[in-house]
Amino acid sequence: MTSMNKHNCRNENLKNSDIMETRVYYIERKLFALFLLFFLCPNNLVLSQDMIDYKNQIYFSPIKTVNLLNPGFEFSYEREYGRFSSQISLAYLVDCFHITPYENYNGYRIMFEEKLFHFKRKHFRQYFSLGIGYYSASMINTAYFVPKDIEWDDDLYYESQYKDIFNLNRTGVLIDAKYGMQFLIKHFRIDFCFGLGVIIHNITHSNRINPEDKMISPRHPNAYYMMEYEGKHAMPNFPIFPYTLKIGYAF
Repeated sequence: MTSMNKHNCRNENLKNSDIMETRVYYIERKLFALFLLFFLCPNNLVLSQDMIDYKNQIYFSPIKTVNLLNPGFEFSYEREYGRFSSQISLAYLVDCFHITPYENYNGYRIMFEEKLFHFKRKHFRQYFSLGIGYYSASMINTAYFVPKDIEWDDDLYYESQYKDIFNLNRTGVLIDAKYGMQFLIKHFRIDFCFGLGVIIHNITHSNRINPEDKMISPRHPNAYYMMEYEGKHAMPNFPIFPYTLKIGYAF
C-alpha cells in the first residue's frame, strides 16, 4: 500500500470517529436542555391535593426508543406498599429509528427495581432505588481489524487494516442506584430519575474473516467501541433524564 493509501485509510477512520462523536455531542446537548426545562418548571403542572393513592401503576418509557446504545420499547409495572414499591420492567430492544450504527439490531432486557420513598405526598414523591437487570442483544456490525501480531506503531499497521462485517452478540448484567421523582396528575404519573451504575458485558463475535485479528480502536475510545470489543468487561452506566422518563397510568 502506498503512503497516499495509508493516509486515506487513516483519514477515513478519523472521519468516521469524529462524525459519531459530533452526533452524540449534539444529541446530549438537546437532551440536557429538555431536562432543564422540565426540572425547573414543575409548578407548571396542574396538580391536585385530593387524589386517591393508587397502588398499581403501568409505565411506558418513550425516550428509550431513541436510546443511543440500546434503543427499544420498555414497559413497566409498579406496585406500592407503604413507603416502598417494587417495579419490574420488560423491554423489546429494536432500532426502529436507526439510532445505532448496527443492522438487524434486536434483543430484550428485564429489570427489577425496589424503591424507598423518603418524601411522599398525594401529588409529588421522591425516592431512592436499587435495581438489577439482564439484557441480551444481537446485531450485524462493521469494524476495522489488523492481524494480531501487528502493533499500532508498526510500519505495516495502516497497510494491514481491513474492513469486516460480522455478527455481534452481547449480554450483560446491570446494577444501578438512582434518585427519582414522581408527579401525579389524577390517574396519570410522570417518573424520572438520575443514577449511577455498572454494566458487566459479555461480548462475542461470529462470522469474522479471521477471529484471531484485533479490532482497531477509534482515536478517542467511546461507548460504542466498549460495547463492541470482544470479551468480558465492565463499563459505567449513567441513568439520566430524559432517557429515564416514564409516563404511566395508576389504578
